[in-house]
Amino acid sequence: MRILFLTSAAPARAGFSTSEKRPPLGLAGLMAIMKQRGHSVFFSDEYLKKTKIADGSFVADNKIDYVGIYSNTVCYQSTREIVDALHAKRMQGQWQGKIIVGGPHASVGQATIPDCVDHIVIGEGEISLPKLIEGSVTERVIRGERAVDMDALPFPAWEELIYRKYDWRAPFSIPDAYPCYTMNTSRGCPFNCTFCTVKAVWGRTYRYMSAERVVSDIERMIRRYGAHSIYFREDHFTLNRNRTMAFCNLLLKKNIRIKWMCETRADDLDDYEYVRLMADAGCVMLYIGVESGSPRMLEFFKKGETVGQFRAAFANTRRAGIRTYASFVLHAPTETPADRALTEQLIGEIQPDYVGRNVYVGLPGGELYNHLVEEKLYEYIDESGIAYPKGFLGHAKKYYGDNDYFKVYKKRRFW
Repeated sequence: MRILFLTSAAPARAGFSTSEKRPPLGLAGLMAIMKQRGHSVFFSDEYLKKTKIADGSFVADNKIDYVGIYSNTVCYQSTREIVDALHAKRMQGQWQGKIIVGGPHASVGQATIPDCVDHIVIGEGEISLPKLIEGSVTERVIRGERAVDMDALPFPAWEELIYRKYDWRAPFSIPDAYPCYTMNTSRGCPFNCTFCTVKAVWGRTYRYMSAERVVSDIERMIRRYGAHSIYFREDHFTLNRNRTMAFCNLLLKKNIRIKWMCETRADDLDDYEYVRLMADAGCVMLYIGVESGSPRMLEFFKKGETVGQFRAAFANTRRAGIRTYASFVLHAPTETPADRALTEQLIGEIQPDYVGRNVYVGLPGGELYNHLVEEKLYEYIDESGIAYPKGFLGHAKKYYGDNDYFKVYKKRRFW
């Protein structure tokens, strides 16, 4: 079969930034699998650069059998445009292939996907997509089988990515780290944060590649593509402490000197010797979701962490020489000026190297989103289901500046 994989283009306006252009490793994994099984693979990253490939003659000229579209909710408008263009070609007799939609929006926004889409893949596609393409699965809505053995997943099809103009710089201005390549080595998160939609996509299980597999892939990235740093773009790289320690010790044993960054939680950083080991093994930056300095808001978010744990974590990272990015959620439902004052107080205490003050936007699939909608605490919901809390435009202007990109709707459009 001949398969065209597409991402969806970023919108002209959104409630949060879509400027970071990193390669879509999930699609790269699917492309690697389909190549291994003898299928012909084509790829256009519309998120990186919008080409409107579906509008032209590409699918007909290349006899494409299936178009697989990766869709997330913020980019769903582009997904619809692609679907509509492809379906119009079928109606006009120009192309007779099938359309598949997957990605996070398939998991949280299935009802918005039009009937002309032949198949919707909810969740993971590594096992189910080949079955669909090869005919052993025929349902329209397919709940993807989970990849239990993460080590069995193939090395992503980096040959489809490496020549494209992604941002290969290391985030957070890390020196001597170019090029920086992203990696995904785990899936899922067992925690209950109400603002998060991860469990709607991956579930609450936590699965991960072994330390040996991760180090092997890093060696491959160094050997083939000259990697100078790695950014683990996954929800919780350090959740399994034994794996993290084995990973660090293996890097040290093999004398692999590479800088790396990851996302983590403060309660993973309570042991200084553990943090010191990560630093010794090349960790130079940690993205830590703090979210609030208010104990009441932390409880409301079901964060499962305390202000005291944040203080300890940032003290340990500073002592170990690891830079930090602290992320906060502001103006979420029920938050008061007093809560925000506690957040600013905490920022002054923990002194992260970088601070992200993010105005809350409700994405479908999260518990807090349901609360926002059910209690009618929003002032606008767009066609993709994204809900904007009352006062969002003013809050966005305060924290992001007078930027047209964040002016997603007009103030008169109250609900």
